[in-house]
Amino acid sequence: MATRSQGSYFPSLVNKKLKRVKIGLLLEQFEPSRGGLEHWTWQYAHALRARGQEVHVVAFTFAKGLEGSGLVLHPMGERPRSRLERAEVIAAHLPSLGLDLTHDMGIGWQADIIHPHGGSTRALWEHNLLRIPRWRQIRFWRERRYRELAELERRQHTRSEAVVVAVSEMVRRHFETWHHLPPARLRVIPNGVDVAHFTPTHRQRWRAGERAKLGVKEEEVLYLMLAHNLLLKNAEAFLRAAACLVRSGAPARVLIAGGKKTESFVRLSKQLGMAAAVTFTGVVEPIPLYAAADVFVHPTWYDPCSLVTLEAAASGLPVITTRYNGAAEFMTDGEDGYVLDDPADFVTLAARMEELLEPARRQAMGTAGRSMAERHTFAQQTTQFLELYADVIAARSAP
Repeated sequence: MATRSQGSYFPSLVNKKLKRVKIGLLLEQFEPSRGGLEHWTWQYAHALRARGQEVHVVAFTFAKGLEGSGLVLHPMGERPRSRLERAEVIAAHLPSLGLDLTHDMGIGWQADIIHPHGGSTRALWEHNLLRIPRWRQIRFWRERRYRELAELERRQHTRSEAVVVAVSEMVRRHFETWHHLPPARLRVIPNGVDVAHFTPTHRQRWRAGERAKLGVKEEEVLYLMLAHNLLLKNAEAFLRAAACLVRSGAPARVLIAGGKKTESFVRLSKQLGMAAAVTFTGVVEPIPLYAAADVFVHPTWYDPCSLVTLEAAASGLPVITTRYNGAAEFMTDGEDGYVLDDPADFVTLAARMEELLEPARRQAMGTAGRSMAERHTFAQQTTQFLELYADVIAARSAP
């Protein structure tokens, strides 16, 4: 899908190499095992360090084993329950840290760069409402967490001097349309993937052993979903589509990994008569799973720019996702995967999964997906952020 030139809505002021500065990364929990945002920040902090920058991490909790990492850690003490209180604690501490530039991952509003990995709260609401029965929608809107997210986002957008990073063109459109952010405040920097870390070569080491542990036969096709929020990422449609294949006698197996609150989906797999074909597992190292799988399925209701779809593509897997995933902007439907228009349409999802029972089609799409991932690397994303940092610092002294 074609994308609009990034320079058209945040022109570079200097576009020169950034000198060594003190960069503060702000988030709640600096623990890579917790999810996409935390894993990305962990990876990014070390990438900045490798580029010669002095990296400070401001957070409430930290992973173990960071001694000798070269990162400067700033623990914020006990983590308040309220999002707004956590943001206020961060804001109160920042002036005393002596940072040259602050990069907030969405926790607060007092930063030079606001980088909400979760995209637009309004978009999250609207897309969630597509899957929620009408009788539950009033309760959904009244939940405290969503009210706090909305207020946090309002304060972020009120600060006219902060640059807001959109992780995809879809998110940029949401910020402009629903939040009325002017183009000059926005910079689109899509997520990138470490193509050296996620690679098809891992299959030689992991594939046979992992499939044996899962009880997947060589001739069976393993469809993988990797997600924490199984409701939002639409495990229901995945299971219903897979059930169509299983009932037809296709050699299909399903693996759902990393998910929280799996009980309702375990029950659904039993109701669909396919429990024997489904395996649920908790948080695990993803690389062996990508190596074991044949197809990656991500029929999400909303995902600003899914990291796992990029990792799966870099690992050589064909990907099925939806147009509500910002990473789908990188894909060409039918070439390096499939992009569905309606996340609820499990019949079409089943048809796309059935097409990928064919080994030659899987191979061709997986190869094309790897090429797509190589055009959207983590190294390129890091360079784009360093250019943005240089622009922000230069803007402070510009007349």
